[in-house]
Amino acid sequence: MNRQTDRHRRLLLLAAPLLASMVGLTPAFAAQGRPQTEPGAVPAAPSCELVAVGSGKPGGDIRYKLHLGGFPAKQAVRVDGPKASFRATVNGKGELDRQGVKHGAYRVTFKARGAQQDVRVTCAAPPADEQGSGKQSVKVGKVEVVVLTPPGTVIDCAKPTTAEFDGKITATGPGKVRFHWTFASGSKPVSPGSADFPAGTTTQALLHVADVPARPNASTVTVFATLHLPDQKMSARSGPVTFTCEKK
Repeated sequence: MNRQTDRHRRLLLLAAPLLASMVGLTPAFAAQGRPQTEPGAVPAAPSCELVAVGSGKPGGDIRYKLHLGGFPAKQAVRVDGPKASFRATVNGKGELDRQGVKHGAYRVTFKARGAQQDVRVTCAAPPADEQGSGKQSVKVGKVEVVVLTPPGTVIDCAKPTTAEFDGKITATGPGKVRFHWTFASGSKPVSPGSADFPAGTTTQALLHVADVPARPNASTVTVFATLHLPDQKMSARSGPVTFTCEKK
C-alpha cells in the first residue's frame, strides 16, 4: 500500500510542471487563433493599382483611377504621385478609390501599428495610352461673361471706380483651364489664373473686379471686359457697363 501511494505522489510531482506550462501557454495559443483586426495592423498584402477607366468621349483621352486594397481598416494614408500628393483614409474594408488622377508613378505611405518605420507601397500602373499618352485634356464647352454692376450706376467720374464681372466656364474634366482678362480694346492681359475642373461636366464662376480710371470731363463712362482662354483659343466679351457721372 505504501509503495502504491509513493508511486502516485511521484507521478503528481512529474505532472505539475507540465500542467503549469500548459496553463501559461493557453492564452498565447488563443491569441494566435484570433484574427488581427486591430487598427493599424499590417495586413497580409496591401496593394495599390492605377486603373484605366476609358475616355469620356470616343477618341478622347484615357482617364485613370487609383485603387487601394488590403490596407488596415480606417487606415490613414498619404499618396504621392506626379506633381501632386494627398492624404486620405481607407474604408472599413481597407479600400480606397480616387477618380480622375493623372497617369504616372504613385506611392502610398502609412504608419503601421508597432512598426518603427513607415510602410511604403508602390502602385502598379498600365502603360500610357498611345493616342492620348496618358494626358488628361479638359474640354471647354462654353465661356461667357455676365455684368454684375447695376446699369445706370451714378459715380463721381473725377475719381477712379470699379466694375464687376462674372466669368463662367463650362468644361468636361478632369484638368485645368488657364485664363486671363482684358479690359477695353487692346489692353494688356490682367488677372491670369487657372480653373481646376474635376471629372464630369461642371461650370465654374470667376469674379473679376476691373479698375475704371477717372474721367473728370465725361457725362457717362462705358466699359466692358473680355475673358480669354489662351489654350483653347476661346474668349467671351461682356455687355457694356455704363456709369452716369453725377452733376456738380
